[in-house]
Amino acid sequence: MTSSFDVIIIGAGAAGLAAARDLSGSGKSIVLLEARERFGGRIFTIHAPDAPLPIEFGAEFIHGEAKDTFTIVDAAALLAYDIPTHFAWSSDGELQDIPHFWTSINRILKRIPARARDLSFAEFIKRQKNLSPRDRKMALNFAEGYNASHAERISAASLRVADKEEEAPKQHRIADGYDALVEWLRAGIDPSRSLIRLGTEVTHIAWRRGSVEAQTRRGETFHARAAVITIPIGVWKSANAIRFDPPLAEKQRAIKKLEVGHVVKIVFRFRERFWDFDNNFIVSDDPYMPTWWTTAPIRSSMLTGWAGGHAAERILASGDVVNQALDSLSKVIGVKRKKFESLLESAHTHDWQSDPFSRGAYSYAAVGGEHAHETLARQVAGTLFFAGEATTAEETGTVSGAVATGKRAARQLIAALAE
Repeated sequence: MTSSFDVIIIGAGAAGLAAARDLSGSGKSIVLLEARERFGGRIFTIHAPDAPLPIEFGAEFIHGEAKDTFTIVDAAALLAYDIPTHFAWSSDGELQDIPHFWTSINRILKRIPARARDLSFAEFIKRQKNLSPRDRKMALNFAEGYNASHAERISAASLRVADKEEEAPKQHRIADGYDALVEWLRAGIDPSRSLIRLGTEVTHIAWRRGSVEAQTRRGETFHARAAVITIPIGVWKSANAIRFDPPLAEKQRAIKKLEVGHVVKIVFRFRERFWDFDNNFIVSDDPYMPTWWTTAPIRSSMLTGWAGGHAAERILASGDVVNQALDSLSKVIGVKRKKFESLLESAHTHDWQSDPFSRGAYSYAAVGGEHAHETLARQVAGTLFFAGEATTAEETGTVSGAVATGKRAARQLIAALAE
């Protein structure tokens, strides 16, 4: 059985939902195919009855001004609040305030040559002879933690910041959880012009100019004049990637220059607060779980641990993420584990690497891949359009980037179908 539409959209994360909302609103008939049994993709919010705040397994922060995210926050009347960015560096369990963390990081990133041959960030840092040991460790922690990367793989050129950048980027949270943004996007899809199918994994796409046929693992076939592809970079690179007929050689070359970020995130809820530090972000060189944050400015008994890159691989290889994270927490904040272990009420985590529909966290550019995001974003023959955080170099790894690219793909597609 074959069903026909104007557009097939693959993926119901922020990018796919943004595209679906705009396309159905413009009068196009769409079918939205999502492999998961839920909306949101790498936005994954849990509302535990015993937790004072939403638990975010995936995206948690709004980074900077994030125009496309705040447009939704305002339209949906969501409550978003500012997060203080008070950092501390942990050394042997002692916390040292870093009053200008972002300034220090940006000053290092400004050193990256604008037009020189690209090299890995690890190699770039190795060549910086006048960095203090702490700044060197902080920079590598930033590359692997904030960017979910391997420092020896990530493109240094992709991390260079503009000369004018100096101040800390503002950070925000959505009080009701990021799934409130997902629901606003979903609710805006015109039901009279759309078919939404969860639990529907696309395995094969046959296409030619003006025609797309998508086949699912269930054996269903959907036909449309065009398609929007929003799958994560981890799925693009996996053995179970969607097969395109004819193949997309340019996209495959771009994908080879992009890497999949590795992340482990764990949220601990304790019976009571046992810590007395005011810093809401703590960074360290702990090999397993080097970064921690509180829920400030909201006072709660929840702490979140974050490991990216090599640290994520190590803690997964330990075989017991919760136990290893508790050990790391003890070392990072300098509190004996026996003092707080009995206070632990719950631990929440999600393995994004093993998740078959993400195969990792967000994307980053490998050495020589500074422009690969733009290549992956380029539409093909007015028929195949691409969205998702991996298709933007400006907002890689962010919800705002996903939403913006979904809207971009919708605009491009509407223009193409009008020709």
